[in-house]
Order: sequence, then C-alpha cells, then structure tokens
Amino acid sequence: MTDRFAPKVSIVIPVYNGSAFVNDAIESALCQTYKNLEVVVVNDGSSDGGRTDEAVRRFGSRVRYFSKPNGGCASALNLGLEKMRGEYFSWLSHDDLYHPEKIAHQIDILSALDDKRTIVYGPYELIDERSRSIGCVLPQAKGSCEQLNTPLFPLMRGLIHGCSLLIAKDLFQEFGHFDESLKSTQDYALWFRFLRQVPIRFDERVLIKSRVHPGQGTHTIKTHPQEMDALWSGFVKDIKPEEAAAIDGSPYRFFRNMEKFLAPIGCEEAHKLAQQSAAEALRETKISVVIPFYNRVDWTLEAIESALRQTHRNLEIIVVDDGSTEDISPITRLLAVDRRLRYVHQEHSGAGTARNAGVRCATGAYIAFLDSDDRFLPNKIETQLLFMEERGSAFSHTSYYRADASCALQQTIDTSGFRGKAYPEIIASCPIATPTVMAATELLRRHPFPETIGIGEDIVAWISIAEEQDIEALAEPLSIVRISAETTSGDIGKTQRGLLNIISAVLDHPVHGRNHAEILRSLENLYALKSTELQAEKQSASASRRIGLGDRLSRPRIGGVKTYQMLFRRGLRSIEQDGVLTTSKKCIQWIRRQYAER
Repeated sequence: MTDRFAPKVSIVIPVYNGSAFVNDAIESALCQTYKNLEVVVVNDGSSDGGRTDEAVRRFGSRVRYFSKPNGGCASALNLGLEKMRGEYFSWLSHDDLYHPEKIAHQIDILSALDDKRTIVYGPYELIDERSRSIGCVLPQAKGSCEQLNTPLFPLMRGLIHGCSLLIAKDLFQEFGHFDESLKSTQDYALWFRFLRQVPIRFDERVLIKSRVHPGQGTHTIKTHPQEMDALWSGFVKDIKPEEAAAIDGSPYRFFRNMEKFLAPIGCEEAHKLAQQSAAEALRETKISVVIPFYNRVDWTLEAIESALRQTHRNLEIIVVDDGSTEDISPITRLLAVDRRLRYVHQEHSGAGTARNAGVRCATGAYIAFLDSDDRFLPNKIETQLLFMEERGSAFSHTSYYRADASCALQQTIDTSGFRGKAYPEIIASCPIATPTVMAATELLRRHPFPETIGIGEDIVAWISIAEEQDIEALAEPLSIVRISAETTSGDIGKTQRGLLNIISAVLDHPVHGRNHAEILRSLENLYALKSTELQAEKQSASASRRIGLGDRLSRPRIGGVKTYQMLFRRGLRSIEQDGVLTTSKKCIQWIRRQYAER
C-alpha cells in the first residue's frame, strides 16, 4: 500500500502597503484544512509608515516573514520562491482570500493524477473592499471541459487567476522565475512559458475570493496598458501553428478568437496583429483537391485546370488515374507544369477506391473532391474554406450549377437547406453533389468510401459522416456538375443502381439499418424512378426495346450476401430475377410492416 500523497505546500503572500487587507489574507492561509504547509510573507518595501510591517508581525512564528526593498510584485514573488521550503507553490495576493479547503482540495486532485507536475486551477469569486460578493468568474461558461484542460486555452482567454493555481516548485527551476522588469503582467508571461510544456487541470470548485478595489496594481501602475498590449502581441507572435490548432481547432480560428478577445480590452497593436495573423493563417491553410479519373481525358483536363485557377493558392491537386486505357499524355504533360499537381495510378477499381487513394496521400488540412467531368468556379476553395473556418465545421457542401455535356449552364441546384443534424434523414434522400464537398482530412480518413458497392459509394460515406456530426451547407453555387448520358446522374439505369447500392449498404449496416422509415422513403424513391422510366418508354415511339430490370442489373453490386439472405428470408425473389420495380414494391411493403410494428 502506497503512502498518502501529502507534499509540503508553501503559500507565498507578496505585500506592498497592504495593511488594510493583509491580515485577512494571512488568516485565510493559516486556516487551511491541509496541514502540511507554510505561509511565507514578503514585504516589498512598503512605504506606509510601518503599518504593513506591524500587521504581519502580529502573526509571529506562524508565518515566515521577509522584507526587501521595493522592486515590484515579481521581485517579491521571486524572493518567496527562493525562501520557500515546500514542494508546491501557491500564490495568495495580500488583498485576496482562500477558502479553507483550497490547498486540500487541489492536493486531492493532484493525488489522482499520474503527472504531479500538472498545474491545477479553477474559477473564483469576486468581492469588494468590504468582502461582499459581487459575482464569480466561471471558466466553465467559456469553454468545454476539453478546452479548459488544453493548457494554453484558458490563458489565451484570460481565464486564469494566478492565486487559483497550485504549481510544482521544480517548474520554476526548469522554466525560470517571474520577469522583474514587468510590473503588472509578470504572471501571464510566466504561465505562457509553463503551459507550453506542462499539463493543466481545471476544477470547477470556487476556492478563492479575488478583491476588486481602486488600489489594485492594474489601476495604479501607469505602464499597465502598454504592458498588456506588449504581452498579448508577444503571445500572438510566438504561438506556434500546432499550439493554435490545439486551442481552437485551426490557426485561423485561434487568431480570429484572439481578435474578439482583444477588441474590448484596449490592446490595439495586439488586436491588429491578430487580424493580420488570421488572414495569413487562412492563406497558408493547405487544401488537397482529389480528382479521380478513368479515361475522358479532355474533361479531366478541364477539371484540373479549374482547380489550378483557384484564387486560394495553397493547394495540392491529387490526380488519381483509375487504370485509364486511353492516351493520358496530355494530362502527364500538364503535371510537369505545376508543382501543385500530383499523380497517382491504380488498377481500375472504381471511384471509391480512387478517392480513398487520394485521401490517403493528401497532406492538406481539408480535402475537396472534383469529379473528372465537373469543374470548380475560381473562388470555390477560398469561399468554402472561409465558410468552414468561421464555423469550425469539418464537413460542408455547397449549391451548384447543372450543365450539359458542353458545360453550358442549365439551372442552379440549391442544396443549402440540407444542413445541421442530417442523420438519419440523409438515408432517405441526399442532395449532396460530391464536387461540392469539402471536409477535414482526418474526418475522411475515419470514414473512407466503401470500395465494393460501385455507384453510390459517396452517399454511403456521407451517411456515415452525418451520423457522427452536423453538416454545413453554403447557398452559393461554386461548382459546375455535368449531366449527360455519359455521367452517372444523366443515366437513369446508373442512378437506379446507385440507389440500390445505397439501400443495400444501409440495410447491411448494424446502425443505419434500424432507420426503417428512412429506408422505406428511399425505396419509394427508387420505385418512383423506375415507374417514371417505364412511363417514358411507353410514350416513346422510338424506343427499340424495353429496358428491363434484369438488363440493367444483371450483376448488381449491392453490398453483399447479407442483404440477399435478408430478402430471401422474407420470401422475395432475387433482384436479378424480378428487377427493381417488383422488388421495390415488395421491399416497401415489408419495411412498412416492420416500421408499423416498432
């Protein structure tokens, strides 16, 4: 059995002309329920006729008392660090108060942590000159639990009160002491050094009372505004991209949030610097564009060129050759012209496999998809990136233009209403066009495209993503999607096959397959699509033959054996024998019964 964790704690109280409040501060330190501690008081050359000195000496040997010439709060704290005998440092301003359980509670927190160098902090109560409560500062109202335990987050939001901290003494030995040239920002300057290397733990219990009064240094030190501006400017300049991303998800969002934080506190230079840094971070955000292609070289060249013309310049364009049989030398010549182009070759395996290959080798923070028969508008990436960054979104799509085979615009398809919590609605109907999608690279790696179902693999991936998180939608059309007999969307047989593939994949999924109402609606859509096709054929005098279900789907790739087994168990003949229309009718009836029984 291990010994109880009970290190010695030194409460250090720097004081300057503090006779009005220091007695109460010392009493709150001596009244701690935790007993293995010492109270160290440092008189920073008070000039009040000995009143502060007299107030402290009343406590006799109950405190360790030191005096020094006036040098500022940082110098007094540093002397306290030099004289302290404890393993942990706890700062108490002479005008603030500890709750009796402050040290004991924080030691209990540390005792449960493996890393005993973790800095513990929390919220605090505000009191006036007469010790009357005037409110609380609650960091938990400003960030999630994960954010509050991300070391630099609370510092960069101004949520840390130095007297709420409990700090291992060896951190001062490793990272240095307080900067004595700073009169009012010495604490945050040091915490910045600590928290770039050391973990932090937030606890929501209020353990200190922070006094607000006219005699505080922030009101009396004339250089305080300039020091503040210099402090925050230094933070904005020094922060590393990976640190900014850990705080707010991306460097751009970090600097934008710093703009909002700095605007009301009067740090004009820091605010301006944050604005400039946000713009630069957005320009430096790398986007990977994945373009799979199989033959159709002329259209593929148009797609690549539309990506190269983007107003956002930090791109890599990954061109994935899905085993083309045509001469692709025009594409390879273009690859040699621009270093942003990368070429990947694979045996002919389908769009899902090709997209996954592009995702695997992408190095951008986000990935945008462009099919070889479609195009981006020049501002597509720039507009969508800003839209996503402002919202902290990991997945978005946009409206788009439909065009014919010659890429002449025909109509605008507005998909902006499809947003938010799209699951499980997305199973029944998904209006997202793949060339409008931009998503975080890590999200796409967690949700790869299925590689065995053929047409419809993109929608299956979006369904998987929508189950995990919200979807954002941008109303502005930013892509041109071709609809012709040569494209999937323009071929009714391919569209039917895609719907069947999606339905089958959903039915085979342990979670998606429970959404009976949405599956029913999807089957009804398939039934309506086939009915429309047959009606059109009847009305067409030039139709040379009836396009049967078996003709279109003689070898359907619809998700695997499990689906066939399920259909057979319910007395359905195979899709190969009966075709979409009959099978859809029976599936609709069966699922309607299942849904009614739920």
